[in-house]
Amino acid sequence: MRGYEAAQILKEKGITMEDIEAEIVYRKETGAFSNNPKNEAFMNMTLNEVLRVKEMWEI
Repeated sequence: MRGYEAAQILKEKGITMEDIEAEIVYRKETGAFSNNPKNEAFMNMTLNEVLRVKEMWEI
């Protein structure tokens, strides 16, 4: 899934930029895999995909 499409889906789920930042920090600090997200909305997304969503959020 491309970052822009994922960003649109997450916005529909009520995810905020703060949620994205928290997920990125959580994964970097814990080394969490995509099957252990802090926020369930990020299930099955890799850290790189979450970072891509962050980049595409405002587009």
